[in-house]
Amino acid sequence: MNIQRTDCERFHRRDFLKVGVAIPLGLGLADLLRLEAHAADKTKRKATGVILVWLAGGPSTIDIWDLKSDAPDNIRGEFKSVATAAPGVRVCEHLPQLAKQMHRATLIRSLHHGLPVHGPGTVYMTTGNLPSATLTYPSLGALAARTLPGVPGVPANVNFRGSGVPGSPGYLGSAYGPFEVEGDPERGKLRIEGVALPDGFTVRDLSDRAGLRARFDTRFKELDQGDTAASLDRFHQEALDILRSDRTRKAFDIDQEKATVRDRYGRGRFGQSVLAARRLIEAGVRFVTVGLGGWDTHAGNFRILRFQLLPQLDQALSALIEDLDGRGLLDRTVVYCAGEFGRTPLINGGAGRDHWARSMAVLLAGGGIKRGFVHGSTDRDGMAPSRDPCSPDDVSATIFQCLGVGPGHEVRATSGRPMALFREGKILGNVLA
Repeated sequence: MNIQRTDCERFHRRDFLKVGVAIPLGLGLADLLRLEAHAADKTKRKATGVILVWLAGGPSTIDIWDLKSDAPDNIRGEFKSVATAAPGVRVCEHLPQLAKQMHRATLIRSLHHGLPVHGPGTVYMTTGNLPSATLTYPSLGALAARTLPGVPGVPANVNFRGSGVPGSPGYLGSAYGPFEVEGDPERGKLRIEGVALPDGFTVRDLSDRAGLRARFDTRFKELDQGDTAASLDRFHQEALDILRSDRTRKAFDIDQEKATVRDRYGRGRFGQSVLAARRLIEAGVRFVTVGLGGWDTHAGNFRILRFQLLPQLDQALSALIEDLDGRGLLDRTVVYCAGEFGRTPLINGGAGRDHWARSMAVLLAGGGIKRGFVHGSTDRDGMAPSRDPCSPDDVSATIFQCLGVGPGHEVRATSGRPMALFREGKILGNVLA
């Protein structure tokens, strides 16, 4: 099944460059940006990468992670909860494989915010900052690209096309936007959009900068005004590094995986994209976003979840957590599964649930996150948090704490203004191992 796009507001990053654009600006200046981006932070780093599994449309977390078996029929819904490998933790009966992995994960059941609209809710959840009319905040992936040490030959921030996440670099400038992945993961055919050698060129030709000026196609669209030179330099250097190295190319070669591994993730587009995300993290990518859309279930909520969405999520996410742990990668990789908001506890007349941001749940695993743990709770009917409420700012701050970057860590906007990563974010200390 193909990843579905939703009606969420989506910001398209500029088209990616064909390598060779702006060579006259020079290739070595990127190091200056990297020095600032990788400035030492006093926070101890446990994780080196993040995989965001984005459920675009607003997943009904009351039917997935936080079922209310004692609530009235018009709230409880059709699904039952089942025990998991984590003592005392129960999840939806249609997540049998994830139930076996819950001893490796944490559920946050007391998350809430006040933006039950797709676009603003998505921005809030994927930036860790309340949307502002005067300032565009960078996505978590852009912040990771800016603050974490890069690995030569691989992009820092990767977004699978169709994930449903805007991925805006915001005030950091376009240099930190995501490299987008295109192609057919089911057939093992993946590539980074726009990063390609023109016909007749080889990687060896990259050393001939004079020749590149004359022969490469020069195309670079929609750059943020004011940071053109820096964006060209940094993005260009990263693109050239990717072409000179085979690390990314090998990561995208899913055919190298055993058939049993590919089957475990699920042979559909979503499952194979999640497998590719694991391979990219293995190669050194810092932040990967992969998504499954279609969660905007105003009607037919239980049918859509049971037969379409939950089987895909159950198979791919459980495989990812188990696979990462088996390879010794889970301790250094944060897995974050979330959507822009939850859905109403009250079931509507179309057997669906509507937008609800006052209570929702997300899953975290790996990278210094506790195993087999639940943070917070909601009231009997799932209307609002009843214990340990937290916000998107807090969850984002906690994830970056695992990455060794505290919430008050400052980066500079393209204007030169120092900006704290998460102004209102507080670390959820009891979630950390």
